[in-house]
Amino acid sequence: MKLRIFSTILSLILIFSITLFAQNNEAKKAFNEANTAFRQGKVDVALQKYQEAVKFDPGFAFAYYGMGNVYKKRKDYVNAENAYKSAIEKDNKFVKAYNYLGYVQYRQGRFAEAINSYKAALDIDPQFEKAYWGIGDVYRKQQKYAQAVEQYQQAVALDPKNINALRGLGVSLMELGKNEEAIGALEEAVKHIRNRSLKSDAYFRIGNAYRELGKYSEAESAYKNCLASARKSSIKAGANFGLGEIYKKRRNNRQAITYYTAASKDRMWKKSAEYEIDLLKNPDKYAN
Repeated sequence: MKLRIFSTILSLILIFSITLFAQNNEAKKAFNEANTAFRQGKVDVALQKYQEAVKFDPGFAFAYYGMGNVYKKRKDYVNAENAYKSAIEKDNKFVKAYNYLGYVQYRQGRFAEAINSYKAALDIDPQFEKAYWGIGDVYRKQQKYAQAVEQYQQAVALDPKNINALRGLGVSLMELGKNEEAIGALEEAVKHIRNRSLKSDAYFRIGNAYRELGKYSEAESAYKNCLASARKSSIKAGANFGLGEIYKKRRNNRQAITYYTAASKDRMWKKSAEYEIDLLKNPDKYAN
């Protein structure tokens, strides 16, 4: 009798193990298919497969994290937050989940919560530089530029090629009036930026910083580099306006008007550019 009971229990354990093994295999298969779909930009398929993975394995933290990434890409930050929190519930040492949780909270304007999430990531891994620049972004959004600089510097110390931290550092230093230091950070960022829009934005800011310092040749070079890579109308117009300012300082009104005219084609810069053109063409109109 005892032998029969033992044999039954053993059989049940074996069946359970086989079932669990099969479910885990199905979960991994769905997860891998989800990752492939996500890399290919098929976010709907990816989400479906991540959801399938957690049905087979409810404790699959990476699958919840993948769901969060899909929602984040869709800018559905509420569902992304829920997915990242589920990933953390399954694995409370999941650094990347804490980091992206901070990001989606930041995007929702919940800055204190975002900082807490980023700090939770750093409590687990103090070398996780992305959390430092995440905190830097929060402080910059709050116009706490000195605190932002400290965080960005921490990130850059850990990863000197972190373009997000370098750009944030440069912008924050400019806001503090530290243009020389800002130029150093932004020029370092430009060395590693591949995206044309980000590169043109960095060159535009470098041009502004040099112009503030009265270094017009360097500013001109930066603005022209900006124009060479810019795609956004507003950035092109900003660089053209900056060039107009430089040539006005040089008393080359004809060239200044050419650049201001190019800037006036963008609605963001139109009013300022047209004012400068009128000022150069009709100086008596503005004489005291």
